[in-house]
This record gives sequence, C-alpha cells and structure tokens, in this order.
Amino acid sequence: MSFPQQKPILLLVFLALLGMSSAAAHADSLYDVAKITVDTTAKDAVAARQMGMAEAEMRAIGIVLKRLVPPSVQPHLPPLSKEDVENMVSGVSIRSEQNSTTRYLATLDVSFNEHAVRQFLIDQGIPYGEERAPSITLLPLVIDGERVQSEGPEGWRQAWEGLDLANSLTPVTILRPRDALDAKTVKAALAGEAQAFAQLQADYGYAPLVIALGEAADGKFTTQLAGTDAVGQINVTLTDNQAGNAKASAKAAAATALSALEHRWKAQSDGGFPVEARYQEGAVPPEGQEGYEERQSRPGTPGEVDRNVVAMVEFFGLKDWQDIRTRLAQVAGIQGLEVNALSARTASVTFDYAGSLGHLQAELGQYGFSFDDRDGTFVLRSR
Repeated sequence: MSFPQQKPILLLVFLALLGMSSAAAHADSLYDVAKITVDTTAKDAVAARQMGMAEAEMRAIGIVLKRLVPPSVQPHLPPLSKEDVENMVSGVSIRSEQNSTTRYLATLDVSFNEHAVRQFLIDQGIPYGEERAPSITLLPLVIDGERVQSEGPEGWRQAWEGLDLANSLTPVTILRPRDALDAKTVKAALAGEAQAFAQLQADYGYAPLVIALGEAADGKFTTQLAGTDAVGQINVTLTDNQAGNAKASAKAAAATALSALEHRWKAQSDGGFPVEARYQEGAVPPEGQEGYEERQSRPGTPGEVDRNVVAMVEFFGLKDWQDIRTRLAQVAGIQGLEVNALSARTASVTFDYAGSLGHLQAELGQYGFSFDDRDGTFVLRSR
C-alpha cells in the first residue's frame, strides 16, 4: 500500500484521537458549572457583558463550594471578592448570548482550576470532599387525571433539563415516559407499593430510578421524589412557594429537588468529608427552603444536655482521631455526628443527644472517653 493511500487513514486516526482528547478535557467535573443564565444591564454593551461574566463566575463558585463543603460548614464560608473568584476560574464558554446597547443575556459554562479551589479551602481551614454518587436515572412526570406526561404548561421536564445534572454531586440522566405508561401504576409506585415500582424499573431497564412528580396548585409547587437513588429507597415530598409564573416555580422546584438528592448523598456517604453523618428521612430540602425540617434543640432543663451538643474533641494525631470517630459512632443515643472544624490536634463536633449530662458521660465512659465542661465548653477525649 502506497503512502498516498495511507494518508487519509492516518488523518482519520489523528482526528479520532483529537476527539478523544477533547472529550477527556471536557469530562464531567465537580469543578465545572454549566448552564448559568445571566441578564445584566449597564451603561453600555461592554460593561453589561463584563457584569454578566462576573455574575456567572460568582454564582458558579458558590455552586462548586456547595458541592464540596459539608452543609454544617457552608454558613461559615468567608465572602469572596471578584479577584478571589477570578484567580480560581480556568475558563468560561458561551452556550448562547444576546446583547443590546445596554443589556447582556447569556447562558454560560464556567470551569474552575481544581488546585486553586482546593488551595483556597485548605488555606481557610475548610474541610471538603470530592466523592461523587453513582449516576442515577430520573423520570420527571406530571399527572393530569389519568394521563401521564413529562411536560405540562409549567415546563416540568424543561426545568430539569435546564439544570447542570452532569456535573452534579449526584449525576442524573433524564428519561422520557413511555407511551404506554399507566397513571395507576405510577400512582401506586408513588404510594410506596414495591411491586408497582419494580414494574416501572423493569420497563425502563435503568437503575437506580427516581420518579419526580411535579404539581403546581394553590400557590405552591410540590415535588415528590420516589424510587431508588444512590443512597437507597427514597419517598419524600418537597414544597416550594410559587416564584412568579409557573415555569419559574418549576425551575426553582427542580433545583430544590436536585439539592435534596445531593444532601442525601453527603449525609450518608461523608462525601469524603471528615464527618460522621446520619441522614434523617424528611430533612432533605436545603436549609432556608420551605419544607426543610430543621433539627430542633430540646429546651434546656437542669441536668439535661441540649439535644444539639457542641463539643471540642482533643486527640494526639490522625490515627487517634480516626479511632475516636469510630468509637463515637458506636455510642448509643448519639445521632447526626458532624465535624464542623478539624485541626492537627482538635476537632469541633456537633451531635444530637436526648438525655442528661450524667447519662451521656456514663455512655461515653463505657467507650473509654471522658466528657467534661471546661470553662463553658464541652471537651471530649480518650482516657
């Protein structure tokens, strides 16, 4: 075979390798945020575009930090300046954009330098994790009488497709309902009937599968998530106030539901955090959203420890800390153990405990701990 005949083949191989390299460069990542929409107005087109780009970058880093940082630590994140964010941005790509003499509308993707973000968190002493959930499939549905559909006037399916599902902490693939999908079967699955859900699971052949039912009524948008996600069985209902028109409400509700799935994954898996977390069914929406069931502290009474206990743990090194965490997880009555801050020799932890101080000290003593009040701070350490 002569060289001229080989050249097209070599060119095809080169292009294929180039395509593979490009795909690898754009692999899904916790440090990428897609589909950020901006609408900014300024004195001229250039200023409006700059303002839109800066807004997209600031919102995107907020999303990345929410993915990486434990929920209990997020309220304590330091404010970021425009320069802080720009130092972490590695690129911005444009999906679509329109502009006038004073207005800029765009949908943008923002990528961040992983090393820069990690270094920022390390410098601030903020724990973070990068463990992602296995991908799940999700079936967005609207039920109208006895009809099942994926899209209604509120744009429920469109709301899900507008989210950044590929780069999420819990990656999601959207499915379409089959023509023969029966409302009776769907309603039974939503009601928790295992046989009905197993039938749906078999029909679609994808696992794990979550049904996301959306309904707008009486000034509320209600979402029910039912099925199996990366954590296990799920059947929760989330409620959002309607935000403007029906489509805006659907977008907000879909974002809340995705946050709920991410919250479940973080809580059960640690997400790579130095956290011993426990997921409580029902307390899934993000804090601040309607429908969020916040853990309440018990009213303090003499001799009682508040339900939410804050303590400082003292240890000698990493191995000692790991041993302490393992033993704490075995103490009867301690629930929702979380690490708020961690240094070389101490950790600030919180946990739920319903009982007296004496009872807690006795329980901890059985596992080789001392637990004392030191100048108004509970201190826990191995004996």
